[in-house]
Amino acid sequence: MPVTPFHWGPNSGLGLMLFKIFDFPTLLVSCVIIDVEPFLVLVLQPDYPLHGYLHTFAFGTVAALLTAAGMHATRAPIQEIMAAFKLGQKSSGLKIAESALFGVYSHVLLDSFLYGDIRPLYPWEHNPFLHVFSSSQVYRFCGWSFVPALVLYGYRLVRAGWRQT
Repeated sequence: MPVTPFHWGPNSGLGLMLFKIFDFPTLLVSCVIIDVEPFLVLVLQPDYPLHGYLHTFAFGTVAALLTAAGMHATRAPIQEIMAAFKLGQKSSGLKIAESALFGVYSHVLLDSFLYGDIRPLYPWEHNPFLHVFSSSQVYRFCGWSFVPALVLYGYRLVRAGWRQT
């Protein structure tokens, strides 16, 4: 799913369901951050696969840890923004790192079902996940995942309103 918000569907729903486990903003950023790779390939058109090294669990781990470091360094202003959306939460460095790893790994896995150029288990060249699910199944899953995410967010807003009255 090059440069699409589809990864936010499953990750936002899961992040809201498991709000005490995941750092929500880190989860949302990390589940799309590796799409900087296909974006740059599309824009710059280098001799490089659309889904290259960042779309592997090995290099995705590096991207996740760098993302976690950035999210940890900017957590104070991010938490102010999240609080405005009634999504404030306390986070630790470990919680941020785990959320970043989960977000990146979910991205690699979902894209591995779709694209033949992904080598998720690099340096192994084979993609064992390719076509386990059809493209339409993966896209429907990601798209429809926004529905429970919106319901969960609405529930959080209603609960936050009840606490203020």
